[in-house]
Amino acid sequence: MTMTDRDLSVIRAKLAVMGQLATDMFAQAWQALAKSDHELARSIIAKDSQVDALENEIETLCLTFLALKAPKALELRFAVAVTRLTNEIERIADHSTVICRETVTRHLGPYWVRVPEFNQMAEMTGSMVSRAMDCFFASDDQAYLSLLEDDRKVGHIQKKLNEYLIAQMAKDPEKALDIVSLINVIRRVERVADHAKNIAIMVPYVTKGILLRHSQEAGSEADNDH
Repeated sequence: MTMTDRDLSVIRAKLAVMGQLATDMFAQAWQALAKSDHELARSIIAKDSQVDALENEIETLCLTFLALKAPKALELRFAVAVTRLTNEIERIADHSTVICRETVTRHLGPYWVRVPEFNQMAEMTGSMVSRAMDCFFASDDQAYLSLLEDDRKVGHIQKKLNEYLIAQMAKDPEKALDIVSLINVIRRVERVADHAKNIAIMVPYVTKGILLRHSQEAGSEADNDH
C-alpha cells in the first residue's frame, strides 16, 4: 500500500465513523421524541461534540493530503468531496441535537404517536441518511436519483404536516408553544433529508467529475437554520 493509499484509507475510516455517528444520532433523536425519553435525548446532545471533533480532524487530514500529496483526478475529487461531506454530516448531527433539545423542553411524544405521517417522515429521512453514506462509499453514482425522489416526498409530507399543525393551533391555542416546537422539529427532519441528498449527489462528482449541487436537477434551498 502506498503512502497515498494509506492517507486515503485513514480519511475514509474517519469519515465512516463520523457518518455512522450522525446516522445513529438522527435515528435515536426521533425515537427519544416519540417516547419522551429525556435521558436518551440528553445522551444524543452530548455526542454532538464528537461529531464536531471528527469534522475538524477529517478536514485537517484532507487539507494536508491536498497540500502535500498533490493528488490528481479521482483522488483529488475524493478529498475535495470529503471536505464538503463533513459539513453535511455535521449539520445532520446539529439538527438531531435540536430535535433532542425540543424533546427535553416540550412533551411532544403524544403528537408524534397520534399522527402516522410524523413517523413516516422520520423513517424515510433516516433511510435516506444511511443510503446516502452507503452510496458514497460504494461509489454508486446512480443511487442519488432515488434519494432525490425521496427528498421530494419528505418535502410533501412536511407541507401536509404543517397544514395539519396550523389547523390544530387554531383549534387549541393553549397548545401553541408545543405545536410551534413540533413544526420546528419537522423542519429539522426535512433539512436532514436535504443533507442526505447533498451527500449522495457528490458521488457523480467523485466518479465522473460531474458537479450536480448547483444544477436544477439537484437543487435545494440553502440551509440557514442553526
